[in-house]
Parts: sequence; structure tokens; C-alpha cells
Amino acid sequence: MIRNAFLALLITVSPAAALDLSIPRGVETRREASPASTVRLPSSAWSAEIAPPVVEGAIRKRTLRVGGGAQTTLQLLRPLRTALLEGGYVEVYECESLTCGGFDFRFQLDLLGEPEMHVDLGDFRYILMENSDEATTDARQVSIVVSRDAQVGYVHITEVFPMRLPREDASLAPSTLSANASGDLHSDLETRGHAVLDDLDFGSGASELSDAASESLADLAAWLRANPNVIIAIVGHTDAVGSLAANTALSQRRAESVRGRLRDGYDVDPAQMQADGVGFLAPIASNLTEAGRAENRRVEVILLSDGT
Repeated sequence: MIRNAFLALLITVSPAAALDLSIPRGVETRREASPASTVRLPSSAWSAEIAPPVVEGAIRKRTLRVGGGAQTTLQLLRPLRTALLEGGYVEVYECESLTCGGFDFRFQLDLLGEPEMHVDLGDFRYILMENSDEATTDARQVSIVVSRDAQVGYVHITEVFPMRLPREDASLAPSTLSANASGDLHSDLETRGHAVLDDLDFGSGASELSDAASESLADLAAWLRANPNVIIAIVGHTDAVGSLAANTALSQRRAESVRGRLRDGYDVDPAQMQADGVGFLAPIASNLTEAGRAENRRVEVILLSDGT
């Protein structure tokens, strides 16, 4: 009964839906992210006299593959463009292979390479869209390249975030700071009801938290000590490799290890915390890719009560 109620709570505090840049029958094949980098985002056709604009920020690149090969590049692009328009974006520039500038235009683009992203120089489309809403947590600029061969459609999405990567992509960026390092973990808990402790180190297959420093734990502990009436749940999650029983047990031990560290290492009242593990029952990404499995292996904090 308690576990069923807890799983119901997980559903009610699941993240608000972000902008959905998916495509029918599309499968993500590669994802790379950087917390601070630059990318060329052309806003006009190729010209020998004019260099494409260079934009800096937190950058995420993804490739999708669409089976069948029957769709035109316009058919591949259309649902993504529609999703962006409905999400408040405006079109900055759109072109197709020859009007873009063909070979020269394609090779000024910063794309992930073959085999995940194939570009037929005679059959591709490009679009650049922008959202000027200062309050949005979605990307400020989005560029999309679509192409195809006889069997497969290829989609490349580049997103530029002005501040930092989305939390689920922080682990993909080797030099990134913790998404919680800026002290906004408690803000996420108050506004979204949950937050990921994204800088914990358990080691491969280990259930005991290492002695490595964790800014997210320090931030959480300071907030809990300052708000002694707050009650949280610490929830362990795993990927889908192995049995549910084994993964649930591992996620439970990891949650208990985090609770113990907060209690013994940061002097947090144990009455403010409960620990549970749900194994692979609450994924936030696909378990069919390594990148997705890495996102699913996490420890989350859920706000149960603010004491009011």
C-alpha cells in the first residue's frame, strides 16, 4: 500500500512537459552536450563574403533516424517546425539544398558526423528558429537539418540554451558544473516538486556513496537545516538492465546511502528524510540507448511537505 501510494506521488510530481522535438517513427541515435561552447547558425544562404553567425551558450546536439525512406525532407521537417511554432518560436531562416548553397552551406554547419547524420548534398533542408522569451527554459535558438537516402531519413537538431543545459543532459558534458551548483536546487523543489542530485558518485555498480564532494548535497542540506519543518523523500532510480528486484534493491540502498550522508555528514535531522528505491519504474529517458540509461541512473529528491 505504501509503495503504491509512493508511486502515485511520483506520477503527480513528474516534470512538466518540455518542448517535444520528436518525429513519428524517429529514433534518437546520438546525443552530445556541452555546458559552454560555440556553434555556427547560418541565417542566410552561403556567401563567400559573409561568415555565418557564431552563437555561444550551452549546446545540445541530437540525431534522429526515421525508417522507411518514403518521406520527403519537407515531410520530415514539418512536424518539428510545427512544434517549434506552437512553442512560441519564430522562423529566422529556411532553405533547401541548392538555395542554401549546396556543398559550401552544408560544410559550414557544425553537425555530428556519419553514420548517425548523413547529408545528401542534393536533398537536404535547413531551418533556424528562435525564441526571445526571457522566461523560457527551452532553447533560445534551434537549428534543424534533415536529409535522406533511399531507406532512411536523417534529422540533426542543434539547441542553444542561454544559461545551462537541461538537467537531464548535464551528465553528457564532461566539464559541466553541477546543474545544482548555482544554489537553485531548493527553488526546483519548491516550484517543480522534485530535483535530481546530479553530481553524486557511487562508482560502477556500487551502492555506497563515495567521499567525493557534492555541491548538490551541500545545497540540499543547508536548505533542510534552514527549514526544519520540510519533509523530503530521497528516491533511487536505475536503468532497465537486470531484474526489477535487483534494481529496486540497488536503488533503495543508494537512496539510504544519500540519506545517511545527509544525516551523518551534514547534520540534517533524519526525521526530515525518508528513502526509497523504485528501480527502473520511473524512467526519464529511453533505456534503449546508453545515453538514456545514464540519465535514468539517478537519485532524486521529492518535496513531500513544506511544514505549512
